[in-house]
Amino acid sequence: MKRIQAFLMAGAAALALASCARAGPPLDMGIYKGTKGYVLQFGKDFKAGMNSVDEVGISVAILLDVSGSMGDPPRSGGDPKYIQASKAFGTITSYLEGLTRRQKDLKIQVTLLKFSGGVETVLPMTELSPEGLAKLKAAEDPRNFQPEGNTAIGVALEAGAKALAQSGTIFNSLIIITDGENNVEPEPLEVMDAIYSNRNNASTRDLSVATSTQLVSFVGFDVTSPKFGEFHGRGARITAANNQKELEKGLKSFLEADITKLEGKP
Repeated sequence: MKRIQAFLMAGAAALALASCARAGPPLDMGIYKGTKGYVLQFGKDFKAGMNSVDEVGISVAILLDVSGSMGDPPRSGGDPKYIQASKAFGTITSYLEGLTRRQKDLKIQVTLLKFSGGVETVLPMTELSPEGLAKLKAAEDPRNFQPEGNTAIGVALEAGAKALAQSGTIFNSLIIITDGENNVEPEPLEVMDAIYSNRNNASTRDLSVATSTQLVSFVGFDVTSPKFGEFHGRGARITAANNQKELEKGLKSFLEADITKLEGKP
């Protein structure tokens, strides 16, 4: 009996701790106080004025999942998933480097972030000048992406949306590279709804901070589950990859599609 009671008490304590962890700090609802739906939390360091700047160019936020499972090889074998993913960045850098040479009047910016239970910036939003390209190449080092922890896709979406909302370019592309489903609040679908509804705590009665034009994409290992179909239903682009080569292809196809939109091609 004592063992059963101890087990039940331990379970109750664990549930209480989990509940507290899920609850987190109260949301800053801003002008959305009293309304339903998640509100993006951009923080006091957010530069709201940059949201009104419309330079001709594209800003890309790439967020790489570094949860524990990214340390495993994909089902097709080979290097661990985080190694293959970080190596795939080289193809993207080469593509963007070529684009900067062809489109000298086009502003191209990239930020590189990693996420597990939270989000860390590997490379802040950087314009791809020769110096910026060198910084991007250095940031691709696989040692920057050691995997551990959970899979906070909702938190990653929010961080990417924040970076792009103050990027100052007319086109913004948010790309999530992951290998599994979210297991940390907030719920990614609720975050996507907030992005497409321009619902964020940086908006005021006098200034509306827009995020609805951001192009959201998911590419990675094991993203064929029905959950990712729900992202597609919200307007996100989804592609699956079994290895580095397929990951490179997916990333490049998203960027090419975005650049085509920017250039006004059919």
